[in-house]
Amino acid sequence: MDYCMRKTEMTDNKEDDVTFASYEWENIKATTASQLPTCRNCHTATTFKHYMIIFGGKEGEGRKKFCNDIHILDLKRLNWTSQIKVSGQIPDVRMGHSAQNYYDKIVYYGGWNGYTVLDDIILMTPSEQMNVVCIDWQHVKSENTPPKRQFHTANICGDFMYIFGGGDGKMWLSDLYKFDLVKCFWTQVETTGQKPQGRLQHSSVIYDHKIYVFGGEPDRSHQLNDLYQLDIENNVWTRLQPKGSTPSPRVSASAVMMNNKIYLFGGYDGQQWRNDVFMYNITENQWEYIVINEQEILPHFRCSSKESTSQQSSPPRPRCRHSAIAYKNTIVIFGGNDSEKSYNDVYMLKQQSTIKLAESTLKQDFSSILFSPVLSDITFFVENQEIYAHKIILASRCEYFKTLFLNEQFNLGDKLAITDTTTNVFKAILQYIYTDEVFIDSYIVQDLLALADKYMLQRLKNLCEDHLIKNISLKNVIEVVNLADKFSAQELKANAMIFLLDNKQKILNTQDINMLSKEILIELLKFTK
Repeated sequence: MDYCMRKTEMTDNKEDDVTFASYEWENIKATTASQLPTCRNCHTATTFKHYMIIFGGKEGEGRKKFCNDIHILDLKRLNWTSQIKVSGQIPDVRMGHSAQNYYDKIVYYGGWNGYTVLDDIILMTPSEQMNVVCIDWQHVKSENTPPKRQFHTANICGDFMYIFGGGDGKMWLSDLYKFDLVKCFWTQVETTGQKPQGRLQHSSVIYDHKIYVFGGEPDRSHQLNDLYQLDIENNVWTRLQPKGSTPSPRVSASAVMMNNKIYLFGGYDGQQWRNDVFMYNITENQWEYIVINEQEILPHFRCSSKESTSQQSSPPRPRCRHSAIAYKNTIVIFGGNDSEKSYNDVYMLKQQSTIKLAESTLKQDFSSILFSPVLSDITFFVENQEIYAHKIILASRCEYFKTLFLNEQFNLGDKLAITDTTTNVFKAILQYIYTDEVFIDSYIVQDLLALADKYMLQRLKNLCEDHLIKNISLKNVIEVVNLADKFSAQELKANAMIFLLDNKQKILNTQDINMLSKEILIELLKFTK
């Protein structure tokens, strides 16, 4: 890992505005069940649940063709999924387009298809069904004439998508449009204040009803490193004058919001491709340069392959026209290009603790009072056995118990009989509530899943699903499908159904298939189409 540094004393000297021991790069060797994405640039990346969705771009190797394919990286399992089902009219090939999340949809706009600048808006609706990521495309018809744009920026606030700058194939533009995503209507926005000059290949993010625009190119031979803020409540532009270590002028850098700060990575400065990282603190109006290793004091323009001894500990090669998204205190970089080649690699910039923390004793502390009568204020009776517990812990960890204890009509007192499960299963429930851990075996897993569903303990329910998924066999798959269906265990059901399909010839020859409901059989038939 490459660690970054943050000096505790900040000065006006740019060399001192660096970040200390709180970040690290990791090269992700994502596995795949199918073909990896081709090397590409000028694509887009967005998020859906725990997935990163890559769309379009231009291949950088071989024929360098324009793309309209979809690739999906599972950020939990770190693999490129092959289970993608697409419906609707697939958009035209394109590069230099934009993509923004809008509630449960992703909005794509504009770009260049190799022949003309585009003005279309397409909605992607991603969903999950039986472990398959389903993509539904819908082309939006504008009520008035849309502007054509490539290498612009897009930001969504409420039901409006704001488009700034970019090119129309003839000029570098500085106008601002907004698209009403409900009424499907374009409006050119009149702005005041310190307006930025026309540009394309710039970067932008939105935060607290303000759009921040950085850099880009105003013509073919210059790059910018200015930072503007647009207040979309009054349409006033402000050119910011940040303190600290300002990034060099550049185009095609990525900018993402994470923890209320703007992170800028890479780009091209007119002479060199970059792999440096800057952080803009909005509250302090200050840029900070994030150093990539402890020996580095000043920003380096390029990292040659000879400087690193391990691929895992190297930062990404310098690049521009890549994509970046933020996911759980992590910035995920994909693709891009430099003067030599394009890429299809994945890097993660992870935020780490700045100091060595003492180990948490929370789990051990709560374990010490599990089943203990000390300060206990509720006693459960399960199969004639007394089990001591603490209402405040149960209520804070379990909505079911919170509702039960706060509802006066139950008049529980300090004793409660549990009649719908066994002692072992109920103790496992309490162990999970107190410690967030539980031992699961095949003897209790089904009953534990049922009780976790009743008590609305979703993570415990998922743990039970995971155990059952790992132990699916020809002998129990029918039982598992029915169990998953009964308790709406979607991940379990998806995996069991896939196992059924993969082994359908063996299972069809048994009487067990008759145990499946008519509804499940219909689902299986639909899935095979």
